[in-house]
Amino acid sequence: MSRREVSQVEVALVEFFVSLADMAGMPKSVGEIYGLLFASEESLAMDEIIARLGLSKGSASQGLRFLRDCQAVRTVYRVGDRRDFYEPELGLRNLAAGFLKEKIGPRLAEGSRKLAQLEEVIARETPTLRRVHENRVQRIRSWQRTGQKIIPFALKLLKG
Repeated sequence: MSRREVSQVEVALVEFFVSLADMAGMPKSVGEIYGLLFASEESLAMDEIIARLGLSKGSASQGLRFLRDCQAVRTVYRVGDRRDFYEPELGLRNLAAGFLKEKIGPRLAEGSRKLAQLEEVIARETPTLRRVHENRVQRIRSWQRTGQKIIPFALKLLKG
């Protein structure tokens, strides 16, 4: 991260959100962008984010798109400026709901496709091994069904 024009508090907040992004399996740039916006007293344009963090245009664009999709940032209009400006969502409910919808939901769907492929491989195994592996796949499918039931319930709770 380019430290020019970035205060010590901004650096600390960026580092904090980078560690959270890493823990959640998200790119470092997502944490950097959210941390900078979180620390900023005013909304920032993408070119300001790029300059202050030393990100590539592609990383900044992808990170902002992900954060918008997760409802972690919102676009703000400024009179007389054609650029989009971004500010962070500060409500934990909205952050958690966006993360569940954009990150967890698609992973559950992807897992279902992978399990279907795995079942094709298992079908060619010896009968003894096939029974063991079919049992394990059924266990995973049960976990997935539970996860798919929990997400809508959690979203309702978060919307309070």
